[in-house]
Amino acid sequence: MTKGVLLYCFDTPQVSYSKITDRCISLIERNLNLPVTVVTDADTKLRIKSNCDTHVVEIEKGNTKFSKPWYNLERHLAFEHSPYDRTVVMDVDYFCYSDKILRLVESENDFLVHKNAHDVMHREAMRYDREAMLDLVWATVLIFNKTPRTKAIFDTVKLVKQNYQHYCNLYRISYKNFRNDYAFAIALNQINGHREYDLIPDSIATVPADAEVIELNDNGAVIRCNDKMILVQDQDLHFLNKEIAYV
Repeated sequence: MTKGVLLYCFDTPQVSYSKITDRCISLIERNLNLPVTVVTDADTKLRIKSNCDTHVVEIEKGNTKFSKPWYNLERHLAFEHSPYDRTVVMDVDYFCYSDKILRLVESENDFLVHKNAHDVMHREAMRYDREAMLDLVWATVLIFNKTPRTKAIFDTVKLVKQNYQHYCNLYRISYKNFRNDYAFAIALNQINGHREYDLIPDSIATVPADAEVIELNDNGAVIRCNDKMILVQDQDLHFLNKEIAYV
């Protein structure tokens, strides 16, 4: 069985995601030792690494976040884009400072996703249960085998994407811009007959957007928020502050 990581990298006028991807791939090489395929577009300039393949696509635009371009409309095609039998899809701003993902890759679950995330600064919980009639999942990391069931999940995500406003009304989702987290939550809810499904059992350690990243190294990060500074090491981190491209 082939195993590898699938990344989506599209530079925007505001953020150099290609620089973030370079660091993400370096940590995958260091801690996971898995091959990497990057789905990108012709306008994004990646520094190609030895064990990294690229797949150039014409991206769909139009989605925004905080009134800025947000190129997040390709992940529903991960089943077709992935050349691997077992695939880890992750955000390029998810940095693998441990081998946790590798252990999950060795599990027997055919589809895994997080349902919980937390602020590493230990402030209020990252909860969205009042914004919809179902819990979202965090599409930050997806792990799947190419099985009929996972194909059905991705096919349902495509259907949700094509009719997103209808599903927002159906599930009373207050966040109207397309969001993969809700699309996969809806698909999993429907494919599993409104029953529980397999989850990655921990919570995503998240560096919030208002936190300043003072330092990044091979083992972790120094983070400051207001008058508090912390060092996080040997733990995977999801960075919402995209200034890490320039740290």
